[in-house]
Amino acid sequence: MKKIKIIVVLFSFCSFSAGAQFLYSLGVGVGINYGKENWNEERYAAQEHNVMKYHAAVLAEFFSDPVYKWRSELMYNQLGTTEYYYTNKYVNSTNFISFNNYLMYRHEFFRWIPYLLIGPRVEYMMSRGGEFSDVIPREYLIHVSGAVGVGIQPVWYSHFKVFLELFYNHDIMPSFIGSISSLNPNFIPSPQISETIMKHDYELRIGIKYVFNAKSKCPAVDNKADGGYMNNPP
Repeated sequence: MKKIKIIVVLFSFCSFSAGAQFLYSLGVGVGINYGKENWNEERYAAQEHNVMKYHAAVLAEFFSDPVYKWRSELMYNQLGTTEYYYTNKYVNSTNFISFNNYLMYRHEFFRWIPYLLIGPRVEYMMSRGGEFSDVIPREYLIHVSGAVGVGIQPVWYSHFKVFLELFYNHDIMPSFIGSISSLNPNFIPSPQISETIMKHDYELRIGIKYVFNAKSKCPAVDNKADGGYMNNPP
């Protein structure tokens, strides 16, 4: 019976160790967005402008390789655009839940670890609203975008790590393709124009993550490597 218990304990320990090596860290991040919708053909006297929103994400990083890692995120992201039509201002908003996956390339220096992130996002539109009802309600519920980001984190000998990141996100699949009203008051009824809408935004994020196999203290200096020079200098 004791042998069985020992085997179970060893198996559990090995399973946990393997899982910890596969799952590198868990974390959260929050930040602001600044972006808009790009229309291939602007409607009569209408202009699109950037709008500021916010986002939040939970993230997991995989593999213990010091250079390459894989990150997956579940993210709530607010996008949209501000549209000016003559002297009127209209705010169109779209709120997404997205599943993001990135390849991470990182390089550790003495005090800082800069890194690069690149990969796709699958975005599902949770809710939407806007004054131009012939466009926003017809945008696709699911589409794919691509993001590239840079980040930096300090070298801390702790399980908890803070980070700062900047992303650029752009649609790969259009958010909308169809015909809409041109809003030209010189024609009644207003003629239809063919429109393709692509979203893009910049995202600034701060966050914190828990690294499972992090070093809790600075590595000790090996005095044997220099023949004890550090302890007995000339």
